[in-house]
Amino acid sequence: MIESHIARRYLWASRKQAHTAFLSIISMLGLALGVAVLLFSLALLTGLQMRIKGNLIASSPQILVEPIGKNTIDDADALMAAAKRAGMTTVRPLVTGIGWGANEEEKRGRPMRLRSYVRGAEPPNDSLSRRVWKPQEGEPTILLTRDFAAALGLDLGDTVTVVAPRTRLTPFGPVPVYRRYRIARLVSSAASEERGADGYMETSEAESFFNTGGKPTSIEMFGNAERAEEVQAALTQRFPNVLVKTWKEINRPLFLALRLEKIVMFATISLIIFVAALNLISSLSMLIVEKRPQVGVLRTLGATEKSILSIFMQVGLLIGITGTLLGNVLGIGVAYAANRWHLIPLPSEFYFFRYLPFTLDPGDVIGVNVVAVCLSVIATWYPAHVASRLDPITAIREE
Repeated sequence: MIESHIARRYLWASRKQAHTAFLSIISMLGLALGVAVLLFSLALLTGLQMRIKGNLIASSPQILVEPIGKNTIDDADALMAAAKRAGMTTVRPLVTGIGWGANEEEKRGRPMRLRSYVRGAEPPNDSLSRRVWKPQEGEPTILLTRDFAAALGLDLGDTVTVVAPRTRLTPFGPVPVYRRYRIARLVSSAASEERGADGYMETSEAESFFNTGGKPTSIEMFGNAERAEEVQAALTQRFPNVLVKTWKEINRPLFLALRLEKIVMFATISLIIFVAALNLISSLSMLIVEKRPQVGVLRTLGATEKSILSIFMQVGLLIGITGTLLGNVLGIGVAYAANRWHLIPLPSEFYFFRYLPFTLDPGDVIGVNVVAVCLSVIATWYPAHVASRLDPITAIREE
């Protein structure tokens, strides 16, 4: 089309005018920088979110079963057998509950979550401590997270008093149930929480502490995460008295927070592209001022307002698309290199991965390019519209 040929000619000829060429280059570089920063940031955020989700899937159950209207699950054996037939590889009954942990000597206490474990499958030691306390025969023990023990001023081998959320009846009235435990191990917090207030007991001790009568309060199931919804539907239909949740429902607040974080980052960094796109108005306005006589000649030769609008719109689009392509090369290249060669290492004693991961999502790349091009079109339209409305006679007199 003749409009495209004229647009390329105008853009190429503008290199001879230093101020016009400077503004055009600034517009291109601004768009390129904005696109590159946005792609790099989104690649970093996507990589971190995928690592977090991967750790959650590996550490949290694919399916969690809890009772409805009761504290324990009555038909636990039948439910676990059905889950194994449905494809769950590991089915683990648990006794969990809320208690109150206290340091009697320092008069400190705070709520804590208690969870059962099977002997031989204890939670791993905290990364800062490899010691294990060896209790005396028959001495009740408990495992605490390091952060919770530190909050109470306790260490390995100390005694913690745990109060159960129930009472027992005595001649003097109801009194709270509490027991003293020796801290046998300091363990890490759950992967989804930075500072978990957790305690772990053997299954038999937890059943006695919460008085469950040998019944579990929840059941964790591990298997193929992609089949979690299918197994959930089958168990819900057969066992209507329990609540069956998948790993997505368990971690839904975290996933929503991660999604919101990505949306906010996209919107915030897109302002860089918006500011760079505004520079197109200046560069295109300067070009229109210099090309006013030529625009008048084109109008007298029969060019319509629509043709003039198309010419300058294409000039702005050429600048915007060139800057966007440069930004893609820079942003994608740096993100790929940083992930491929682990250019940003992290201290392993503080983080659960050794380097910052970068993952490029095709949807993010397409979204960034669409935003950059659309903002270029919006910024280009007004000066192009002004150029299309120029009076040809007045424009030619300025020659």
